[in-house]
Amino acid sequence: GPMEVRNRNSAAGQGPSDMMKLLVLSLMLVALSDAFIAHRLTSMNRPLQRCFSCPHKPRMPALKCNPENSPALSENFDSTFRKEGTRWGSKADAISAADDAPAPLDVVTKSIAQALVTVLKGTLDWYYSNKSDFARFFVLETVARVPYFAYMSVLHLYESLGYHDRAHWIKIHYAEADNELHHLLIMEALGGNKEFSDRWLAQHAAFAYYWFCVAFYIIHPRGAYYVMSLIEDHAFHTYAKYIEANKGWLSTQPSPAIARQYYEGGDLYLFDAFHTTRAEEQERRPSVSSLLDTFQCIRDDERQHQRTMLSLVERGRP
Repeated sequence: GPMEVRNRNSAAGQGPSDMMKLLVLSLMLVALSDAFIAHRLTSMNRPLQRCFSCPHKPRMPALKCNPENSPALSENFDSTFRKEGTRWGSKADAISAADDAPAPLDVVTKSIAQALVTVLKGTLDWYYSNKSDFARFFVLETVARVPYFAYMSVLHLYESLGYHDRAHWIKIHYAEADNELHHLLIMEALGGNKEFSDRWLAQHAAFAYYWFCVAFYIIHPRGAYYVMSLIEDHAFHTYAKYIEANKGWLSTQPSPAIARQYYEGGDLYLFDAFHTTRAEEQERRPSVSSLLDTFQCIRDDERQHQRTMLSLVERGRP
């Protein structure tokens, strides 16, 4: 009896001490891992990497966002980020006319990316060969948002570690993800998500693909952008073929309310933000009166995403 009470009191007295030791050990491991990550980022040629040895250079002027005036927003965005942006490996250095692009992407990376996209495309075509087109588009749009989430996650991580040189890319990728979200909402309004099997496939594919994109973007960001450019190009041609085959029927169907709200609404701030490669300064202002107009808008959006991704690969910037 007394001996057991003493043992219990002794064990109770040792508890807080053990917990404190565990807490201190955990903090030490976190500090060491943070130091290791910071060392790796400064020693590798990665986006958002700041050059500590080079002389200080002033930051680019802040973007003056004015949602009430889209033309002014577009002009400021283009002049600040597209014409005087930064490229891979140059940290905060401005691009000169004589050195306007990084080295071409290597053939091995391109071949692997093309093989990966071919397998994914073939699998999707085979599975949905006898199923609803809207269900196929629902799965496609669910997965299409994922890479932009992954890019933002990695860029936010770099920001947390103090590397802000690509912070404005978060805005572009967020606008792209928002655009893909509205594509998804349109497909849901058309009944693309009514089958459990389609929802299950889309959700689990998106979960797995997210972590693949995170790892790939950390290891090889230009390679990740190249894969996405191929996927967006596939999406563009998929919608183009669907429109060509069903143009008559689509023109007689009303557009979903969510499509009219997104494309014809008064707040087009994010819609303008993902248009980074327009040669002209005039903004897109779609008119959505039928389902044909809706799918043509989605097709054109996918082309814009493909051009942005390809610009990040070939020019190192949007």
